[in-house]
Order: sequence, then C-alpha cells, then structure tokens
Amino acid sequence: MKISLQTSGGLAGTNASIVLDTNSMSKDEGKQISDLVKNSNFFDFPSDSVPPKAGSADYINYKITVTNNEKEHTIRTNDVTMPPQLEPLIDFLYQKLTSTGKNPF
Repeated sequence: MKISLQTSGGLAGTNASIVLDTNSMSKDEGKQISDLVKNSNFFDFPSDSVPPKAGSADYINYKITVTNNEKEHTIRTNDVTMPPQLEPLIDFLYQKLTSTGKNPF
C-alpha cells in the first residue's frame, strides 16, 4: 500500500508532503497504517470534504491518497471540518512527516 500526504495552508501558508510505502516499513508499522486506513473507512469517504465556513482563515488543508492493489482514492479535507474517523490516520501521517525534519506549521 502506498499513502501520500500533502499539507498546505496554516498561519504561514506552507506546503509539505510525504509518501509512505508499507512494503518499505517494518511489519508492525505497515500493519498499523493498514489498520488506520481500514478503521477510518477511507475508501468510503467522498473525495472532497465540507469546506470551512466563509471567512475561515489559517486552516490546514490535507490531501491524502491511498493506493492499495488496484484501488486508489484521494480525499481532500482540512483541520476545521475533517471527519473524526480520519484524525488517527492523519495524525500518524503527520508524525511521519515531521519525523523527516519537515515541519510545515
């Protein structure tokens, strides 16, 4: 499974991204991320979530793409209206992003 996270926005308006491949992760970490994708019902969400209210500022946009075998799905969401089921997955991906020295916010 391949998973990419792209972030943009926030107070500084910065961008960062990371791509993970479960084939190059430890078995435990690969299972953890696979479970996060499954438990979030990732493939059941629409591609675009509800946008923040007009006038909202400094929110962070997330674009997550998961490719699993023949299936690929992309979700665009933000930290204001993100479905709660996606929070554990995005938190995990964000930790991976910042562990690479990329701290966009």
